Amino acid sequence: MQKGKKLSILGDSVSTYYGYSNNKEANASTAYNPCFYTKRLFPWKETYWGILLKELSLTLCVNNSWSGGNLSGRDNQSSGVNRASELSTNSGEKPDIIIVFMGLNDLGRNVDDEVFYADYLYTLLTIKEKYPHAEVFCVNMPDRDAGFRIRTLLFNRRIEEAVHIAGESFFLVDLYNSKLNNDVFYMNTLDGLHPDQDGMRMIAEVIKEAMIENAKFKMSHRD
Repeated sequence: MQKGKKLSILGDSVSTYYGYSNNKEANASTAYNPCFYTKRLFPWKETYWGILLKELSLTLCVNNSWSGGNLSGRDNQSSGVNRASELSTNSGEKPDIIIVFMGLNDLGRNVDDEVFYADYLYTLLTIKEKYPHAEVFCVNMPDRDAGFRIRTLLFNRRIEEAVHIAGESFFLVDLYNSKLNNDVFYMNTLDGLHPDQDGMRMIAEVIKEAMIENAKFKMSHRD
């Protein structure tokens, strides 16, 4: 992975931070994105994406994350399926790397898994068309609640299916089978859902590993 690459994020509250995910100077469409994380909780550099920027020498392109937003819902402009086309800057800079980290709200609101799958795939295909040269890392959902386990596994299968169909340059980040499974996720959150600094660091480790592994794979198989 080359240093200085530009990172964009399509996310929900877990990826927000005031002044960054609602930065109209980066992308005007994000100006009114609601945010969960603020400096009152902890510095932005301690978010999972802040850690990735530092440790992988990346620069932030656009963080288009919406607190409370579903991925699904084509009739709702706040949904990820509609925000997927707004990951480049006002000046036209496009991301080299994209993180898609969404689905927790769809899961919690009992969105039908077929609807979720159709919109997730549509989201990835939109990204593929708009940013054909980007590496896209799709983070699945952690095993955060035993009551949601069956649906979490179902939604994660849908994410994996969509990533497979999207094809080359789309990679799965398996948060579900990481150290953040079961009670570990809950113990490293602020409220049972939103990661604290330790949770953010764990998420960053899983994503970083996936990025490095896939970047090495592409480098080693380059003609």
